[in-house]
Amino acid sequence: MNRVLATAAVLLGVVLMPGAARSADSAKAPDGKPVFVKYKCGSCHTIASQKIVKKAPAGPGPEAPDLSGVGHERKTEWIAAFLQKKEKIGVSMHEKKFRGTDAELQKLAGWLATLNDEAAAKKMKDVEAKNAKTK
Repeated sequence: MNRVLATAAVLLGVVLMPGAARSADSAKAPDGKPVFVKYKCGSCHTIASQKIVKKAPAGPGPEAPDLSGVGHERKTEWIAAFLQKKEKIGVSMHEKKFRGTDAELQKLAGWLATLNDEAAAKKMKDVEAKNAKTK
């Protein structure tokens, strides 16, 4: 009986724990950080949660958001399409079309979709709204 109660308590805790399902997805997601680095995505984007800091100073174009919370807002398929310039944020497409292989794109998009910092997602949405106003 105690074992049944302990198991039920653990399962209930997992169900009630915020982000529990996403954590399980995160464990299955490929590590796209090497792809992010290989294609110099950090020349525009920061991912503070992964200790990746933007390499280039802000240029005259739209501000590139910190991607620490991109997965809180968007799914793998959408991210991959956006990186291929098949999706928009408002009226804007991604500045550069992803030039890697399909496998690299899926690895990168899958990894980015696991980044779900809620506070960073809010800041990202604020940057997107600011960029929309400057177009």
